[in-house]
Amino acid sequence: MKVRQLVGVGLRVLAVASLVTLVPASAAFANGHYRAAAPLAGGGDSGHDGHNMAGMTFDEHMAAMTVMSDVMKTSSLYAAPAPPLPIPVPPDVAVSKDGKYGPLGPADIDLVVKVRLAGLWEQPAGDMAVKKGASPRVREIGKMISEQHAVLDQLDRNAAAKLGIQVPDEPNADQQYWLGEMKDASGAQFDRIFVDRLRAAHGKVFSVIADVRAGTRNDVVRELASQSNQFVSTHLTLLESTDLVDWQHLALPPEPAGGVAAPAGYIKSGVNPMVVWVVLGLAVIAGGFTTIRVVRPR
Repeated sequence: MKVRQLVGVGLRVLAVASLVTLVPASAAFANGHYRAAAPLAGGGDSGHDGHNMAGMTFDEHMAAMTVMSDVMKTSSLYAAPAPPLPIPVPPDVAVSKDGKYGPLGPADIDLVVKVRLAGLWEQPAGDMAVKKGASPRVREIGKMISEQHAVLDQLDRNAAAKLGIQVPDEPNADQQYWLGEMKDASGAQFDRIFVDRLRAAHGKVFSVIADVRAGTRNDVVRELASQSNQFVSTHLTLLESTDLVDWQHLALPPEPAGGVAAPAGYIKSGVNPMVVWVVLGLAVIAGGFTTIRVVRPR
């Protein structure tokens, strides 16, 4: 009887230890490894300073990323960039047959509206970066993005006029909130919010542009998508050149169809929830079974 009791106690201890170890990991996965502070009323702090990943604050996480980047650049495995290769630029001429540009679908209209909305908030965001950016690079990029969005906005409004599409005159609610965050921030915090918000927005619209460019039947929209792709791709690269992009806060690319195996050493961020719950379930079952056997009257 004593041996059984000892075995039961040992298994219960194992179950409790499993709970203590795995529950925090499961919670971290469910929260995307980040615990962001709730946004303040009126668009105050972005909440990034409340992020916590693997026990690190956002600032500590970004500092670690910078150190890793510097180490990689000094490594013998780091190759210097090759000379640039000639990359073709699509022509800025839409095909028109008797004044008709082809059928206009819902996705076409959505793209024209989204490009207009992008200019309505990213241009003033760039202007703020010129005035408020703590980093010279952020100020420089802010000026470039603002000026380039002025050009893209004109191209978009020209396309909208040709196609009879009504476009908005002010940013949407989310975009106004992001501008409010930037207005209330200063110094290094402003730089982080500026880069985070614009990098995330450009990443989302990038895939929308690609889908429309690949499938639209309208010549004007096809030309606008090609032009927009050039601008957005440029802005992604500019924002990433600041070394302020929080990559862990961006969604991973979608899994490829056909079950392509991940390369060796590729580890997704987070703990697989299936593993967590299987281990927890086994621990609870083992603990409950041994408890019943110990306390069951003989």
